[in-house]
Amino acid sequence: MQVASDVSFVRFVYPFVFKEETRLEQISERLEAQGWRMLRFPEGDLLPHVRDYLNPPEGSEATAYLLTLPHEALTRKARDLVCEESRTEAASWQMQLGDRAIEYQLTEAQLVVFRDGVAMLTLETRLESDSLADWLDFIYHFRFYAGKANEKQDASAPQLRYGVRVMEGIKPLIEQVLYSFQSQQRENLFMHNMMLPFSALYIDGDIDETEMRRLLYRVRLCFASWHDLHPPESELRPDHPHLIEYARHIWFTFAQQAAGFVAFNALGDPTGFFRGDLPQRLRMRYFLLYQLALYQKFRLIYLSNSVSREWLGGDEEQRRTLFGKTRDHLLEFTARGYFAQVMHQEQHHRYYCRWREVLQLEMLYQEVSNEVREMYDYLGMRFEERRTEQSEKLNRVVLWLTGVTAFCAAPSLAVSGLGMNVGSIEQWDARWGGFWWVGVVVASMLIGLLIVLIVLAIILNPFDSKKPPGSARR
Repeated sequence: MQVASDVSFVRFVYPFVFKEETRLEQISERLEAQGWRMLRFPEGDLLPHVRDYLNPPEGSEATAYLLTLPHEALTRKARDLVCEESRTEAASWQMQLGDRAIEYQLTEAQLVVFRDGVAMLTLETRLESDSLADWLDFIYHFRFYAGKANEKQDASAPQLRYGVRVMEGIKPLIEQVLYSFQSQQRENLFMHNMMLPFSALYIDGDIDETEMRRLLYRVRLCFASWHDLHPPESELRPDHPHLIEYARHIWFTFAQQAAGFVAFNALGDPTGFFRGDLPQRLRMRYFLLYQLALYQKFRLIYLSNSVSREWLGGDEEQRRTLFGKTRDHLLEFTARGYFAQVMHQEQHHRYYCRWREVLQLEMLYQEVSNEVREMYDYLGMRFEERRTEQSEKLNRVVLWLTGVTAFCAAPSLAVSGLGMNVGSIEQWDARWGGFWWVGVVVASMLIGLLIVLIVLAIILNPFDSKKPPGSARR
């Protein structure tokens, strides 16, 4: 079996989010200054609301940008990685696997940036080899863009060579093409030091049904040619939920960590549909559908991460403010970026719906929505409880002041009343003795004290009046 290298390709997607608060227009301006070119998203048979989201009408606020770095500009970026004296020399890319070197090309870089900061850098590659083993091994290794094998990642990044420059993974080039945004301004949204491959393989040669199923399994889960496979029968079924048969012996594969297209012995006319038009559809429409599904997944994951971070930091008032912003972000995503349908045509719609199922977008959306709503409601309830407590404290202070005022006011009123009746005091002295007024003052003080006791009883037992009937002891 051989791979038709003239129509086959692999795209690697590096998803991340811009952590800085930067407007989308400013991001695009900084990228264009570095050689990126603005493009419109392929519209094709997009539904109107999706089309307006990706390519808004003139004068409307941009919600997403598509930028590309053509082959010539990408080559210049790659040459910047090479030492000064070797920049002008012709260079080729190689992946070193033991004593074997796999030559490949980096044909294009693409960047999609959404208004909420989620972005996806895509590197398109094409191998010079027609060996199936080379393509499978390349896909498996190239997706590890940095780092060594450890508990965080399954394999070490491959040794890559460009001219005299040797790199452990493609990360130096990623940093070069995203030069205007330093690594501390970006946060990875996928597995540690790993990209997602979108592979389109045209395989020619004799192959039986059993080997075909095993190869689909290998491509779907990104196994290298040297991996020993012992898949269960359920994984080899032709009606597996992570497979769609596009045409006879032509398949789409779906997985959390990769997207694939495998055509076995497709019709050989290079100007026909299967080898002429279909590869372009894979690059444009089907890849766009994959990107939109990934965008929704990573946006929801980032919102979920925000919920966790905001719950652990700051006081309740700060958390309530942060959760209010998160809730607004979720509502905006629901209104503008959460698509149940994207395209009109049956094949495109079926492909997109399968990605929604595989990535479990509906379940993830419900989980994040419930998290945000419940946390925000809880913080709102706590806020109302604090307001109630503050109101009760204020009421107690007012009642205390009322009691003190009443205690002082009663004797004052008594003395004032006596002062207003000076003419009658002599008669009262003759009738009740010279110290009768002391009894009046003491009585007024007792009345004030009674008022204070009533206020104190109200303060100490504020909820007695709310007890249900029959709750008193018998």
